[in-house]
Amino acid sequence: MTQTADVVVIGGGIIGCACAYYLARDGHRVVLVERGEIASGAASASGGWVVIQNKETPDRVSLALASRRLYDDLVEDAGVQVLATGGLILATRGGDGQTLHQQADVARAGGAVVEELDGSRLHELEPALSADLMGALHCTDEGVVDPPAVCRTLARRAIALGAIIRADTVVTGIEVDHGRVTKITTSKGTVATRTVVCAGGAWSSQIGAMVGLEIPVTPRRGHLIVTEVEGMVRRPMLEAGYLAIPDDGRPDDPHGLRFILQPRVDGRCFIGSTREFAGFDQDVNLDLVRRMQAHAARFVPAVAQSAIARVTVGFRPYTPGGRPLIGRAGPEGFVVATGHEGEGVTLAPLTGKMVADLVAGRVHLHALPVQERVG
Repeated sequence: MTQTADVVVIGGGIIGCACAYYLARDGHRVVLVERGEIASGAASASGGWVVIQNKETPDRVSLALASRRLYDDLVEDAGVQVLATGGLILATRGGDGQTLHQQADVARAGGAVVEELDGSRLHELEPALSADLMGALHCTDEGVVDPPAVCRTLARRAIALGAIIRADTVVTGIEVDHGRVTKITTSKGTVATRTVVCAGGAWSSQIGAMVGLEIPVTPRRGHLIVTEVEGMVRRPMLEAGYLAIPDDGRPDDPHGLRFILQPRVDGRCFIGSTREFAGFDQDVNLDLVRRMQAHAARFVPAVAQSAIARVTVGFRPYTPGGRPLIGRAGPEGFVVATGHEGEGVTLAPLTGKMVADLVAGRVHLHALPVQERVG
């Protein structure tokens, strides 16, 4: 079977579905190809916090804030559900106070609304937190989504706009003629096209190899715990130590263990998280899960007695510089939208819109070898 499309999007995660939606909204004939089911990759093992205040620079805060505003548009345009919860960064030690004060300056310079809370005010907002926590940053701009639901909603809306979704379809090759993409081959036929968008997440390097392009993306494994305790906290939160995880792939803890908790739309909570380089090994490390639960109980004591409903293991697309790769690369007609690691949920709407603008010629971005990065 041979089809024809203006654009083929490879990858049915939150980045790929956002790209397909915005491209279809622009009037392009879009085919999205996904090796498994929609949202079966990193989106299925993600908490869904649209986080703004933790970025390293004001520019990155501004970009995250712009993407958060696009989520509000998607509520109206596509039926995406967003809980406007706000979010917290927690201080545990004396030095954390200065860290959070500096982070507040960065966030405000990027346009975010943040409040520095002392311990008393923090516990008014979240009574379930440990009594000895010193304070927090509170960003009212932040919210929570259900990533698999966002993927499916955007995919349905893209279909309504004329896109074709081909799940359980493996891309086996990308044909290039005279330096230009001309078609892709899959386990279910070929698609003739002049534009291919690589939104394959942790698998993006394999897609790039099909056109002779080295995409520097490595899978970074993460564990998340899903608890059955409802109503523990009302807002997503992470510890100030999360801000200190370096971008060089060598966090101080060998598993990159830090506390993050995200309430779910269904009343459950995601507790995490870890960052480790273990290839595509999806086995659950039970000892690590016990460490995660014990560490989380330092912040929310009720976690120690909470039942674990399940543990998810996902693969974040890590880049050496810690920045997404968005733009043209390799042969003419090949576009990269990958490498978001833990920021895929936050930056998905902005990335999708940027890719649509790129294909339409409204912007000009080159992902490799000169990286114009988005944070």
